[in-house]
Order: sequence, then structure tokens, then C-alpha cells
Amino acid sequence: MSENQTNSIDMGLPPTPLAVRLRGQIALRWMAVAGQLAAVLAVYFGFGFPLPLIELLLIISMSVALNIWLGLRYSFSTLLSRRQTSVYLAYDLLQLSALLYLTGGIVNPFALLFLAPVTVSASLLNARTTVALVALASILVTGLLWFSQPLPWQGEAPQIPELYRIGLWSALLLGLVFIPTYVWRVSREGRRMSMALTATRSVLAREQRLSALDGLAAAAAHQLGTPLGTIVLVSGELQNNPAVPDAVKEDVSLIREQALRSRDILTSLTSEEEKDPVLSGLSFRGFLDEAVLEVGLLEKQIHISCVPQTDDAGPEPRLLRQPELIYGLGNIIENATEFADQHVWLKASYSADVIAVEVSDDGPGFAADILTHLGEPYTSSRRSDSTQRDENDEFGLGLGFFIARTLLQRFGGQINAYNLRPSEIDRRIEKMQQDGQEPTASRTGACVKIIWPRSAIEQGY
Repeated sequence: MSENQTNSIDMGLPPTPLAVRLRGQIALRWMAVAGQLAAVLAVYFGFGFPLPLIELLLIISMSVALNIWLGLRYSFSTLLSRRQTSVYLAYDLLQLSALLYLTGGIVNPFALLFLAPVTVSASLLNARTTVALVALASILVTGLLWFSQPLPWQGEAPQIPELYRIGLWSALLLGLVFIPTYVWRVSREGRRMSMALTATRSVLAREQRLSALDGLAAAAAHQLGTPLGTIVLVSGELQNNPAVPDAVKEDVSLIREQALRSRDILTSLTSEEEKDPVLSGLSFRGFLDEAVLEVGLLEKQIHISCVPQTDDAGPEPRLLRQPELIYGLGNIIENATEFADQHVWLKASYSADVIAVEVSDDGPGFAADILTHLGEPYTSSRRSDSTQRDENDEFGLGLGFFIARTLLQRFGGQINAYNLRPSEIDRRIEKMQQDGQEPTASRTGACVKIIWPRSAIEQGY
């Protein structure tokens, strides 16, 4: 199966989710209202601090009214859009700043709560929205540095040094930048990895369904053998029966001919010589051929070789047909064919302990700055100046390589990617000239090498 067959999965950058359900945001705001109300009443009645109680209660009641209005207008299961979520988070920032304006500004210990809305935005929304909320919060914090009512206090209020106030302001601004940035990066990586693993499971499930269909087809072939044999036998008797009219015998002859043809087809599907890969197994070379077939029609030349590494390597490995292995290797081969200039080399070797496959091409090679990140989802797998891939293509974002690596590593495979040395390119050009083939014009190339323990590949065969 080619990579284009997996395009039902969105292969672009992970889309930003729809933030939270309305029910969740309303519940969080009720918690904030309860905390604000408890703090105001405890400070005013419990500690006897002078507070503008009426104004504070009016500001808190605005959040109560907003929650009631949202609950009446929308269903609790409603999913908020990115814009709606950002508007409500902006309101929370404005409401908090209004409370802090009446209670001491940034010297109020509760000024730390400015971090809550922007952190929620960083974990749920995109970078642009989070930057806008951070900018709004920074403006509000800066305003509270210069404009606010005195901090409530029993007796004479202490004089807060200006340097200390500026230090608080600086700390809040640093927190508003650093913490959302950190949370956004961690959340983004988590979403990317989750989507990539979902795509991997989808691909694997499809390949397993195809294998199951192959098995059902083989079983059906066995079951159909008996009725087809009966048709052939009865049609032969009718054909030799002198009582049957000649016109009918022509139809009977056609039926017998088609039944024999169907039986021959079923026999070829179930014969021991052809070794159906679902029911029995594959040779190592057959495994390579099936991986190439996964790619489909090719415009590039693929050179396949399968040789032992040592004299004591033993017989050629045989393995059960595993969809994960075939699809994973097929993905790597297709990536090579897409970027190759003219040729792709599929070089397989084996010893008594390991099995190795090298997939190389004469294309532009891997960009040096992404080799260390290759295999991570949504990391471009080739040089940025290549225009052979569509911008929405999974390999252009590295998801195809991630899926291939994940599937191949299920059997203990180790995958290394590197660029071919010029000496290796020269050696291949010389060999192609000796074999009478058209040499490649490219002086670069990429190589992906997979090594498995032989026991893991042959296990269960």
C-alpha cells in the first residue's frame, strides 16, 4: 500500500483542538468565584481588613451572571471554539485585574493567579491566541504596577519599596512568558505524538484487515473446490449422455470448461508450490518483493539483492507474512523512490544472528540539520529545497518515516539513517557501468539501514 492510501488521516500539522467543553469552563469559573468570594469575606470579616466590599462583590457577581447566562443559553456539552475560549479567558484576566486594582495591585499575593488563564490557553489553544492573551496579561500587570488602590492592612499600611514592586512586576512578566511557553511546547509535542500514534494504529489495523481478507480468500478457495469438482463431474456425464440434445451439449461444454478454469485458479491459490504467504511463509527475497509491491507502479529503477554476510550464515531466512514488516519497509522504499534521481538500491543480507536491509537512493540525501530528529513525527525527512513532495504529504512531514520506524521496531529492529559517502556513490556508478546500466547523474544519496535479530524475524515460522 502506498503512502497516498493513508491520506484519509490528516497529515498536516496537528490541528488545534476545540479547547474545552462549556461544562468544564463553567465549573472552573465557579471554583474561581468560590475562591474569590471566600478570600474577600475572610479578609473583611475574619481579619477585619478594610475592603471596598460592595465593589468587590459586584465584580464577583459579574462572573456569576456570566456563568448563569452561559448555562441557560448553551448546553453543558457544547464544545467551545478557539475564539470563544480565548474571549472567556480574556474576560477572566480582566475580572482578576479589576479585583486586584481594588486590593493592592501586584503586591497582592493573589496576583499570581494571572498565570492561570494564560497557562490554560497554552495547553489548549494555538500559539497566536496564547501570545495575544500573554500580551493582554502583561499590559494589565503593568497597569497595576502604577495604578491600584492601597493594599488592605490593619492600622498603618507598610511602605512597599519601589524596587520591590518592580521586582514583583518583573517576576510576573517572566512567569507570563516562560510558563505558557513551556506548557505550550509540552502540550504540542504530546498532541503531535498522540496523532502520530493514532495514524500508526490506523495503518496497522488496515494491514491486518487486509491479511484477514487474504486468509478468508484462501479458506474460500478450499471450500469451493468440492462444489466445482461436482460441477465438472456432472457436466462431463451430461456431455457424454446421448439423450442430451446437441444444442444443450454446447452449453454443458461451456459450463464444464469454465468450471475447470475456476478449479485451476483455485488450485494455483492453494498449491504447495506457490506457498501462499498468509497460510505458510515467505522467503526473505519474497518479503523484499512484497515490500516493493506495496509501493505500486514505479518510475525509478529498483535494484534488489539478497546475499549472505558470511559463509556460515545458513539458509535464506523464512518468515511469516507480517503486515507491519511489509508496510514499514514499503514506506521506506517509497520514500526513497520519491526522492531518487534514477535508481534505488534494496540491499539485503543475513547471517546466523542478524538480518539487515539497506534502502538507498541517488537523490538529494537527508538535510544535516534534521538527521538527529529523523523519526520524530512531523519532522521533514529530506532537504527543504526538494519540490517533489506535496506539502500535505505524510513523508514531507516525517509522519510516514515515524510510522515505518514504529512498525519495524515491533520486531526488535534498529533503524539508522545517513547520507552516502562520495566513495560509495562512485563505487555504485562504476558497478552500474560495468553491468551496462545507465549510471546515475547524482553525486549524493540517502540510506536507511534496518537490522533485526534473526530469531525475532523467524519467530513463529
